[in-house]
Amino acid sequence: MRLLLHLRAEEPTDPSDDRRGGLARFVSHLLVQGWRTDLPGGSDLVYSFSNIFPSGDVQVGDRRRLLIASPNPDLIRALSRRLRQADDRLRVHGMSFRIERHETFSVQVERAGVHLTTATPILLRVPSPDGRGRDYWTPPMPQENFIAALNRELVRRYNAYHATRIDEETLIIAGGVLQRATRSGRIPSSYWELRTERLNAPAQRVIAFSIDAGFGERVRQGFGFVNVSRGAVTEVAK
Repeated sequence: MRLLLHLRAEEPTDPSDDRRGGLARFVSHLLVQGWRTDLPGGSDLVYSFSNIFPSGDVQVGDRRRLLIASPNPDLIRALSRRLRQADDRLRVHGMSFRIERHETFSVQVERAGVHLTTATPILLRVPSPDGRGRDYWTPPMPQENFIAALNRELVRRYNAYHATRIDEETLIIAGGVLQRATRSGRIPSSYWELRTERLNAPAQRVIAFSIDAGFGERVRQGFGFVNVSRGAVTEVAK
């Protein structure tokens, strides 16, 4: 399930807010305030979030949006309740944003397959070329190594969350096109267009979970948020 926040820029703030956590800190604060860790799944918070969009310079009065997603719908509902009860401000990119309204919706994955676009870069380790340990993927490493490692990571994370034993060699992502490589400090990450083929039942469950849980590593720090560009149905929650 996903939570879409509609934001309005109110006033400039100290740019150091970004260095102290920015979006990751804001989302974490909402979760601490709105989610009880004694509930089932509460101690294992699985979620992802986008950047503020559209991108670009922000002036007072401008409107932006933010997406927060989780495979646990109860977590998203808890966040929605929190936003109705409190007047939280988001301070990021040197601006304070007021949350004007929010809405929730679900992305239903079709068996025919989906096309995905990364909205924040994926951080992922692959077997190192010398066979000693793992390195963060970056060009000129083969792209097929990235896809293979991503498939295993998606299944591994699903199994860990649901206590299942889906084969880690199950094909989830059939292929992809690198859009651009970037770096977060000294750590390489990358933006992709990804696609599946027709999905069997286990693969459909894994990709549906992963679309909201995020792709790759350090997702709760803002990496690996994906959007479905084709092959899914959006259902607005009531």
